[in-house]
Amino acid sequence: MNIATHPAAKPDDSILLDRARVIAETLPARIPAANHRRDIDPQVIAALRDADLFRLFRPARFGGYEADPRLFYDVQNILAEQCLSTAWVYGVLSIQGFVLALFNDEAQDDVWGADPHALVSSSFKPEGRVTPVDGGYRISGQWSFSSGSSHATWALVGGLVPPSSPGLPPEMRLFLVPRCDYAIIDTWDTFGLRGTGSNDLRIDDAFVPAHRTWKPTPGLTTGTGADASPLFRLPWLYMFPSCISNLAIGAGRGAIRRLAPAVASMPPASAEAAKLAIGQAHRHIEGANTLLHSNVGRMLDHAHAAEPMPMAEALLCRSQLTAMLRGIAGHVDGLMLLTGGRGISQSGPLTQVWLDLCAARHHIGNMPDAADLAIAESVIAETVIATAS
Repeated sequence: MNIATHPAAKPDDSILLDRARVIAETLPARIPAANHRRDIDPQVIAALRDADLFRLFRPARFGGYEADPRLFYDVQNILAEQCLSTAWVYGVLSIQGFVLALFNDEAQDDVWGADPHALVSSSFKPEGRVTPVDGGYRISGQWSFSSGSSHATWALVGGLVPPSSPGLPPEMRLFLVPRCDYAIIDTWDTFGLRGTGSNDLRIDDAFVPAHRTWKPTPGLTTGTGADASPLFRLPWLYMFPSCISNLAIGAGRGAIRRLAPAVASMPPASAEAAKLAIGQAHRHIEGANTLLHSNVGRMLDHAHAAEPMPMAEALLCRSQLTAMLRGIAGHVDGLMLLTGGRGISQSGPLTQVWLDLCAARHHIGNMPDAADLAIAESVIAETVIATAS
């Protein structure tokens, strides 16, 4: 094992945000080609890399910044205001740096020791076949929805390891696989998020050494490893979906910015309705941003103290996160209705962002029902206990 050390001084947040704004300004003109290609232009990925924006969640020993997640959210929303597909791919490729940091050092060195700019895509649903063998596992199967996979040189895929003894449940693991061991299958053809290139990955009997696997830790509370960076004590079951929920804030801001100029030319009654809808959407969007930042701040407080967050509090944070995109998408639905008959054209001011949000709310990470049910069970249990006492 030859763990590379590439210390890098993190620029001020304002510099990184300015770099994101420069890239974001170029995105609207690229959307038609990205939709046609069904993938992000490699030049955009290169620009994000050259601006050091993929370093935010990477461990410091591999040239990463181990940045506050709220900086990442702000960068992502700058991109999302202009192009939701770009923000989605940026988020998914970035968060793998956080997940990979939870693997052992040897696995991290396999990826970043050889190439400090390497990107990793993923498909966590355990859809493949896993066979334990000497020194590791052999895996086969086809994994769907691996966003940004054409820009990555590694992939993280989920699988169930057969139980070691009868009566035991299978074990969920993530498997880190190099690009030479999988094929990208062109399956992505959607009405929204077309530019994300979320194609399938096919693996045929690849060997994965044990050190390139990780058993995800259950639960939503922060980790307590005193030797870990506070960033990597945050719960991965919160952090991973946050990269595909947070971007609704930027998308909503972009929708308001695109509709606002049309208000001046509307008849008085229509203009009044539009102003009310814009005001309500703005309140909801900025409230969601404040809440997200506040919740992550509370998680970081627990992480810095190396103490777990109470489960009831963690469940509420997760529920609020997963409901975020659907709530903002509902407001954009309302704004879309104000665009009139011409608003349904492909070139309508809100058509692209509306389609992208409609697609994004299908992701399981943006479906709040499971989190809401868990919250309900917790609240009911607490109420029963309080009443009984």
